[in-house]
Amino acid sequence: MRLRLHAGEHVIVAARPQGRCLLWPVLLGLILTGAAAYWLGWAGRSAHPSGLAQWLPVLVPTVLVVLMLMFLRWVFYPLLAWLFTRFVLTNRRLIFRRGILSRREHDLPLPVIYQLDSSQSLTDRMFGGGTLSVDLGRDRSVQYRDVPHIHAFKEYVVGAVEELPMTVMFDGVDMDVELGRETEWIDDDRR
Repeated sequence: MRLRLHAGEHVIVAARPQGRCLLWPVLLGLILTGAAAYWLGWAGRSAHPSGLAQWLPVLVPTVLVVLMLMFLRWVFYPLLAWLFTRFVLTNRRLIFRRGILSRREHDLPLPVIYQLDSSQSLTDRMFGGGTLSVDLGRDRSVQYRDVPHIHAFKEYVVGAVEELPMTVMFDGVDMDVELGRETEWIDDDRR
């Protein structure tokens, strides 16, 4: 993925969602693989019930195709979704990117952040992740689920907000943007 950075902007941290969201797809993948192996072993034996032997040439590929479709939908797709989801914090924005073929990108300029709140369930605490709630004021908020190392990420955001120049915080004026300085492109897969 390519990330477009403005002049003077740099990436502080880039992360994927916590690995906990892959727990059920991996377990289901193991179950489906075991089911396919069992089915092939059962279908490959020599003794079958009388009426079933004639249907095996059709039944074996059908069951394998169904298992493969289940594997693609509930194992492979969540893995790709995790792989193509990013939380990126720069010195000016908080960016959430998601999508494989079509991409959804949500940018939050740091000056609009009024308050940060983090919450963790028991499993989130075991894995170190959580949900980051960003209060934008005027009854608007954004929630980012499965943020890895939630407390460290929150501290990075707070530090980036504190480092903003006062002109950006109070009147929204950023001299680099107003002067029309060049935009830099970086490939954030290097991180």
